[in-house]
Amino acid sequence: MRRLCQVVTEIERCEECGVPVLIGEELRWEDGGVISMAQSPGNRMVIYESNIIDNVFRGVEELTGEPIELLAIESRRRETRRFIERSFPFEVRNTLLIGEPDRDDQSTQAGRMLYQSVQRIRKDLSERVINYARTFGYGDVAMDWESGEPYPWRKLVIRNPYSLSLWKADVLGTVEAFEGVDMCVESEEMGDDVFQVRVSPGEHPVALRERLGRRKGYEFKEGDIAYEMCATCGIPKDIAGYEWDLARGTITAKDTGRRVAIFGSLAVDAVLDDVVAEHGPAVEQAVIEAQRRFVKARVDASQAREVAASLKFYLARRGLGYLSELQADARSMSAKVTNACLHLLMVGMAQAFFELILEKESAAPQWELSEDGVLHIAIQAK
Repeated sequence: MRRLCQVVTEIERCEECGVPVLIGEELRWEDGGVISMAQSPGNRMVIYESNIIDNVFRGVEELTGEPIELLAIESRRRETRRFIERSFPFEVRNTLLIGEPDRDDQSTQAGRMLYQSVQRIRKDLSERVINYARTFGYGDVAMDWESGEPYPWRKLVIRNPYSLSLWKADVLGTVEAFEGVDMCVESEEMGDDVFQVRVSPGEHPVALRERLGRRKGYEFKEGDIAYEMCATCGIPKDIAGYEWDLARGTITAKDTGRRVAIFGSLAVDAVLDDVVAEHGPAVEQAVIEAQRRFVKARVDASQAREVAASLKFYLARRGLGYLSELQADARSMSAKVTNACLHLLMVGMAQAFFELILEKESAAPQWELSEDGVLHIAIQAK
């Protein structure tokens, strides 16, 4: 396979804390356990173990016997397209199609000069989008700019994807935002954790457009989380505890050694909501159980105790909500989380930590999520 061009320059880091400057420009850590977006305060992001995403999707597929990738792609595609449209004004996005790539005229010297100039613009714009992906921990991307392919941004090679399903949606939503037309996406495995992803003009399935039209939202509540901030870039200093490998497009939590990514929780929650609506409450318990097993297989009792000792700040720093109440003894645990998201994963994590710390098996957890984003969890030992 011909080596593809990566056209990515060095991503600027904060001189004080070392975190990519883009993080401080795009994200805000609120006192209520929410990581909001600077350009869209009503939307939120989370820092979460990226391999959990596909693990949950696989677990749901095993239960229902049906693939849910199309649901995941359609949910995430919408959020990605909106994010790109907010981040890049129309007049910037429109430069990608200057001169209609499939009809670039290089038969004259003037035509060749114009072509080279426009290609530089296209590469620069593509580079900026790729830098977003690398900085948010989505993986390493390369495009084929050398073969004469008129739309090189429609065919990418992705290494180390944080989630193949969500990556396909990210490519789809990004290209749609820049070209202004609906697209379809497909992928092909090229090697170990290496995939080629292609998009082409096409309509989205009508059924998905209808099913995923709804979105849950609520007004975020205030809390009392106080961060020690980097004076230069304005993010919590603790975020410097994550290691950015910008060449590979990965983020690693130094305290756990596990890979994480920064992504919008809404797409994952929306997919799970739709699957539950179609297949019933048993799916909720399957997601919780899959998460419980996943955490227990990767976290030991000492790690669980360490996290539990600073759980309120741990959740807030990752954008998972505000732990407003927590009570526990040798037989039970109850918790209240406001501004909650990824609630099924949160319940599974709470059950796993309860069992790890007490070294006991528990009954199925009881939980409730209110319309205004308040999550109540209750767990009893067997």
